[in-house]
Amino acid sequence: MEAGFTIPETAFNSFDALTADVDWSLDFPTGDNETPFVHMWAGYNPHGHEPLGIYDKPHFDFHFYMTSEAERLAITPADTVAGAKPLPAGEMPATYINTGLVPAMGAHWIDVTAPELNGQPFTETFIFGSFDGKMTFYEPMITKAFIEEKHNFEKAIPAVTAYRFPGKYYPTKFGFKHDHDADAHHFYLTGFVKR
Repeated sequence: MEAGFTIPETAFNSFDALTADVDWSLDFPTGDNETPFVHMWAGYNPHGHEPLGIYDKPHFDFHFYMTSEAERLAITPADTVAGAKPLPAGEMPATYINTGLVPAMGAHWIDVTAPELNGQPFTETFIFGSFDGKMTFYEPMITKAFIEEKHNFEKAIPAVTAYRFPGKYYPTKFGFKHDHDADAHHFYLTGFVKR
């Protein structure tokens, strides 16, 4: 099982001309969906974002949401209390901290042991998201330069011990690969296991 999407090389190269952030959204099928993910929201940041000196490189944010797009868009700057609400025990890795609420997205949790937060350059990282005490998204974040190396990359998603929707299939890995025959980049979550 795999969840993801493909960007053709010609479309991928067109991001170079952008001077402002761009984003897009995709709903997942709901009928026989055995994963917790309802929709994906992705964005490209040509100048990166805060914190400066770390995530200010051109990169993609790939959010796989466990909530609807309408629920995501309803999150406002006034929702700081809901954004700060802790998750149930076991739903977040111990090395992750809540860095605050982002409107129309949710609270972002980052790994304090991640290489880019410990003196190494940012190439890729994995972020969790929450809102109102519930896990709401999984987010691989990957620089455009790292993708342009046209290699295959796969990494384990940090493990948790409790899940918002027991009985669903959750991914254990994220990655990307370059399809040389189709001349396209494929981004995905994989290694799904029933929890």
